Amino acid sequence: MDIPHEPVRPALPAVRRVNAFAPLGWCLHALTDLQRAWLPALFYGVAFVVMGFLLFGLFARSPVMVMTLSAAFLLLGPFLAAGLYAIARDLERTGTASLRVSLTAWRGNVQSVTLFAALLAIMTFIWFRVSLLVFALFATGPLPTLDSLLTQMFAPADATLLVLWFGIGLAFAALVFVVSVVSIPMMIDREIDAFSAMLVSLRAVRANLPAMLVWAALLAGLALAGFASGTLGLAVTMPIAGLASWHAYRDMVSS
Repeated sequence: MDIPHEPVRPALPAVRRVNAFAPLGWCLHALTDLQRAWLPALFYGVAFVVMGFLLFGLFARSPVMVMTLSAAFLLLGPFLAAGLYAIARDLERTGTASLRVSLTAWRGNVQSVTLFAALLAIMTFIWFRVSLLVFALFATGPLPTLDSLLTQMFAPADATLLVLWFGIGLAFAALVFVVSVVSIPMMIDREIDAFSAMLVSLRAVRANLPAMLVWAALLAGLALAGFASGTLGLAVTMPIAGLASWHAYRDMVSS
């Protein structure tokens, strides 16, 4: 009599340790990739700029919405940069990259990428609701404008509100960072389910905490530089972040 066997799950990819300053090397590789494939990469950069313009244009009179949606924009960043991962992958494998191929990069593992995108969307929606709730419960006067945000953070009346808002936003961002730092590049690169990819991402962060702190700071700096330039800088900073993320994945996860 045949004895039924449970299907054996494939072993998860091994995680490698990297130097604390390895993220600087990833960014240098990204700059090289940007030079080699500037046209398809800048297509995504311009897309980020357009989204930024729409964000500030549609909600210019509602600083709370701008702040909340800006954070949501960053939470969804790993998914929005999927095409950039494909560009870096193709440059590594063949020396050339195609915009057309990058636009459909997710189709090779559509189920996993779609599930992960849905999870990111749910987390973003939760952040959106929590953010509005915090402002509704703790705002003691007129909400700060974008121009006065940093000034009012140190004003006694709104300091608690804004510190709490930034603290909760940081917690959401940290969670997204931990589960996505290598997961989407991995799903673009190989056949792996979303939850396994997130587990590998968690292991990569745990094994390389100093490097991940440096990497998170660099990503935040690139995003802030892009927004500080009226979103025009996103045309360059977001492609750098996306291309560098591919090299982070290749450096920390075994083939």
